[in-house]
Amino acid sequence: MTSQHHGIHFGVDVRSPCMGAVPPARGEQSRVDMEAYPVLDDILELSTGQELDFACMPMMQNHNFEPFGRSERLLSVTSWCSMIVGKVATWSGNMHIDYDSSDPAIAGESCDILKKEMAYAAHSTLPAVLIDLPPKASPNLARIIISVLLKSMYLNVWIRVPLTLESDIQSPDNDNAWLLWNNLRSLCQNHNRLGVVLEMTQNLPSERILGRWVGEPLKGIIIGTDLFTVGHQQAFTLPPRHLNFLKLLMKYKVQVIFSGDIHPRLAAAGRDLSYYKNYVVNLKANETHTDQELEEAPYHDYLQAPLQPLMDNLESQTYEVFEKDPIKYSRYEDAACAALTDMASRNRTIIVMVVGAGRGPLVKGAINAGIRSNVPIKVYAVEKNPNAIVCLRGLLREKDWNGNVEIIESDMRVWNAPEKADIMISELLGSFSDNELSPECLDGAERFLAPDGVMIPQSYRSYLAPLQSHKLHTEVLAYDDLTHIETAYVVKIHAGHLIAPAKQCFEYIHPKPPPPYPQKNDRMLSLEFEVPNNSTLP
Repeated sequence: MTSQHHGIHFGVDVRSPCMGAVPPARGEQSRVDMEAYPVLDDILELSTGQELDFACMPMMQNHNFEPFGRSERLLSVTSWCSMIVGKVATWSGNMHIDYDSSDPAIAGESCDILKKEMAYAAHSTLPAVLIDLPPKASPNLARIIISVLLKSMYLNVWIRVPLTLESDIQSPDNDNAWLLWNNLRSLCQNHNRLGVVLEMTQNLPSERILGRWVGEPLKGIIIGTDLFTVGHQQAFTLPPRHLNFLKLLMKYKVQVIFSGDIHPRLAAAGRDLSYYKNYVVNLKANETHTDQELEEAPYHDYLQAPLQPLMDNLESQTYEVFEKDPIKYSRYEDAACAALTDMASRNRTIIVMVVGAGRGPLVKGAINAGIRSNVPIKVYAVEKNPNAIVCLRGLLREKDWNGNVEIIESDMRVWNAPEKADIMISELLGSFSDNELSPECLDGAERFLAPDGVMIPQSYRSYLAPLQSHKLHTEVLAYDDLTHIETAYVVKIHAGHLIAPAKQCFEYIHPKPPPPYPQKNDRMLSLEFEVPNNSTLP
């Protein structure tokens, strides 16, 4: 599905015909805003005329099983796979569809109808089928879904989940909708082509329950036109909580699907669904992002194996990613400036050692700190990567540092320093503080720190929190081996939800204090978390 609406895909949810409705005669046009049989020709005209990308349309048209009431040749294959999402039947004749009915005849016929619809959807190359969340545990439905997903290479199954079930309206902390969804997706083995389309309801659950949905495989949000109310300057707008939730979901590139009739006042003014679409487009256009958020966006939910700087020499692009963090290096410079200011009374040149200098951002920060504090310094830039050394030497030629920087090509753990350091600066921290061997490296370098010397950073702590993220879980499972499951990946978490607040795990202090502070870097800890909501922890 393609779109030019600020990266948002827009669709229309075509109302399913009511039970017992009679299909129109051949060639007779219907109206999509009436409880009648929708005709594919009308839906396509509606979608293209109002610049919508796709339509969610009922597949079942009559007992003879002629999906959409028109021949598949009406559209090209490329159009079928981008313009139409098939909605499975909720009734047949005078029978409500119930895949897990206690009546074997109803359950059997319901399953047969679903199998036909799913098979035709795969045959027609539809991008997805939309199935209403069953009101109870539905193993038969799950069995059919997983069977189809395993056979089909491209078809997706979207489950339509109302944010609040009618039974939960009076209890915003009840989350029976999520429990039913969780049961179904668990029975479907968390398949990566099974997704959620949320349906906004008049009553929303608590913020905690709403926030948990971002950890699910969200594909879209259905917004009823009846949710819009007259707001400022007589414009139609969503209520505040609905609006805030929509803004949250827009960060996750969900598709927006409109359902329901145009408000009579808008219709009288000649408006159509494009009014609601432009409302959402304007919300997206008014989003603001910091430079840091824009830099981080390409790394959202990307599984990166932890760096091994002791074993491997880092590549230039890795250094470049590090150096795009302006906040970190400004904080380093501020810390170095504060340390130099404290040492100004020594009335001599202060020895600064940058251990693990990389391509030189900390060296530049140290020099700037010396200028700011008006304290004379000499910098040793220690780096073991011969390729980074080339860059450091080029930097040294470019800068007028008056011979105050000396480049040392050596592993910090084996280098014999000619003098003690007053300040030792490093940036060896991994995403879990110690997972890139920062303590082990600095233990070897502490021997050339002066007794009254300062290390930057002086300490660091790691934290743990339980996370619910369908995306990350399924991507790790796709490797199908224990090694990847046990890997402590570095991830900029985006499509995930912390199901409990983080707790402190380990702390490392430099220089290493005497006992009882642990003299070895091995750590072991057991933490307990209180999870307020039902959640799934892989």
